[in-house]
Amino acid sequence: MNKVLLGLGALALLAGCEEAPDPAKVAADVAEIEAMHDMPAVQAVTPERISYTDIEKNNLFGAGCGFAPDGGLAIVFLAQEDHGFLKLDDKILDISPDKGSAKLPMPGYEKYGGGEFTVALSVDQTGGEQEGIESTKFPGSMTVRDSKDRVVYEKTGTLGCGS
Repeated sequence: MNKVLLGLGALALLAGCEEAPDPAKVAADVAEIEAMHDMPAVQAVTPERISYTDIEKNNLFGAGCGFAPDGGLAIVFLAQEDHGFLKLDDKILDISPDKGSAKLPMPGYEKYGGGEFTVALSVDQTGGEQEGIESTKFPGSMTVRDSKDRVVYEKTGTLGCGS
């Protein structure tokens, strides 16, 4: 009986010998948890069709690629060499290209960013299908992320490139 009590006492003493946590690590962990709780919920966005009227009104003419989700015809993002255009809440947003990202088949890039949103396009350039004299359609996808790098829109579709 004494041996059992002595053994239990030794175990209790060993449990109390655990090293104290690093205060800097504890503070970093607390800050990370607080930041997660302070972060607002993800607000999904629904890009709107960029119409020919929008193109005329905002002078969005030029060679590049337009993304249409789910194989439809409604272009929701225009990728050009010096600009990317996204329509949200009836407003055209001008998003800067990431000129260090991969180039699209026509003047434009796979990534656009800055400000409130970033847009990433992926395109299967081996699956292109000629459409008309100056236009080719490719299977692709589009991902929009918010300023906290959270996905707020993601669709597969068609990337039509031409001039």
